[in-house]
Formats: sequence, structure tokens, C-alpha cells
Amino acid sequence: MIWCLAAAALWAVAVSMLRTPIRTHGAAAANLGKCLLAAAAFWLLVPLTGGLGARGDAADWSLLALSGVVGMAAGDLCLFLAVRHGGVQRALVIFNSSPLLAALGAIPVYGEWPAAGTWLGMLLVIAGVTLVESDPVRRREARPDATAPPRSVLFYGLGAAAGQAAGILLSRGPLQAVPLVPASAVRLSAAAIALVALLPLAARRGAGLRSVTPAALRDLALPTLIGTVIAVLFMMRGIRDVPAAISSSLLATTPIFSLPIARFVLAEPLGARSVAGTLLAVAGIAVMAA
Repeated sequence: MIWCLAAAALWAVAVSMLRTPIRTHGAAAANLGKCLLAAAAFWLLVPLTGGLGARGDAADWSLLALSGVVGMAAGDLCLFLAVRHGGVQRALVIFNSSPLLAALGAIPVYGEWPAAGTWLGMLLVIAGVTLVESDPVRRREARPDATAPPRSVLFYGLGAAAGQAAGILLSRGPLQAVPLVPASAVRLSAAAIALVALLPLAARRGAGLRSVTPAALRDLALPTLIGTVIAVLFMMRGIRDVPAAISSSLLATTPIFSLPIARFVLAEPLGARSVAGTLLAVAGIAVMAA
């Protein structure tokens, strides 16, 4: 469990550091740039950590690549579109269904039937994170597309949640045989390739490789190291070792870890919902750990 919580905490740090690069270079360039940088870093680490290894077969490597395409590229794209069509708050609240989808999917795929305590803990975490993300005191809502049909945010939000859940399920099995570093390299490489193809379809014109300038890569280097290299290694370890229902719930706690950064570093106000949501999420983690 500690690996998933550590990944969520590092993501909170990385997200706060990504604010300036996103404002400067755009969300599409930041997303693609950090995938490219992280993939390159992992491939550099492969020979230093024992190489690709003899473990894993073609199916394992293919599933890892697919998990990158579905979980990181398609999932992120759907979240991007959900925010555009419905605003940040509604998009993230819908996206919080991801742990539930992962838990349900793990039943037929891996035979992982969550215990009653796991279900309770997962629901407490989801409720807590939802309260934090819907706090009107700290939420700076992005302006949704007024012309978009109301169902579009639901469609894209659930698509993002399903992508996140599928990414966890697709990679959990192969990670039992494939070492963490090459598995992460393959997953991020596949995600980067897919993003090059998909981003121009959803983002502004010129949002492909040309948007990733040397200046953007420089600004993205440190948050990528923290959030897309170290945190991804922790995430992959957690996905490998912990049942999907638990790992997906713990990985969703990034907004909870963002609160002290928002309050003490960024000097943002916190409302009663954030406090209540944090207490609920902590209670959920305690229930799952019991």
C-alpha cells in the first residue's frame, strides 16, 4: 500500500510544479513532453538495472504497451475532453469512479473479490476525494464549452475513468513477470506514440510533436522526474503487489496530498469540504489497511 500512497503524494508535488509549464506551453505540450522525457529516462535506466530480462513473453509486453495507450494516452485525452466540455469540477467528480471500475473489472479478470472492508474503504476514499475536488472555496473552475451537450462530459469522464481502470488491469498481470523499469519504459513509450497521434484530434492546432520545444522540455524536466519517473515506478510496484481495488483507490488520493501544498506553499484557502474529505479518505485508507 505504501508504494501507491507514495506515488499519489509525488503526483501532488509534480502537479503543483507543472502549473507554470502548462500555462507557458499548454496542457497538450506538457502531457506529451513529460511522456517523452520519462520514456527516454526509463530506457536509459534499462541497461543499468539488468536489461530487459528473460522474463515475460510477447503477450506480456503487448499488454503493457496497450495499458500505456489505453490508460495514459486515451484516458488522459478523455479527461482533457471532459474538462473542456463540462469544466474541471464535474470532469474530476466523474473520473473518481475509476477505482470502482477497476475493482469490478478485477473480479472476472483476476478473480479478485474485494472483502467487505475493501469495498467500504474504497467508497470512503472516493467520497473523500470527491468532496475535496468539489470544494467551492478552492476550486477555480475552468469554463466549460457552453455548446457541448450535457451527456458529453459524462461520456468523456467515464471514458477517462475506464481508461485509468483498464490501464491498471492490463498491466497488473504482466508486471508479475516483467521487471518494473523495462515495463515502465514500454508503457510510457506506447503512451507517447499514441499521444502524438491523438492530441492533434482534440487539442489546438499544432499540438503534436512540434509543440514540445526545447524550452518546454527544460521546464518539464524536474516535475517529470518526480511525477512520471519516480512516481510511476512506485505506482507500478503498487499495481504489481496490491489487488486492483486497493491500488486504484490509493492512487486516487492525489487531491488529498495536494491540500497541504495548496495551503502552505501556494497559500490557497481550504473549505470545510476539503477538511471533511481528507478525514473520510484517511478513514478509508485505514479501513483498507486493517
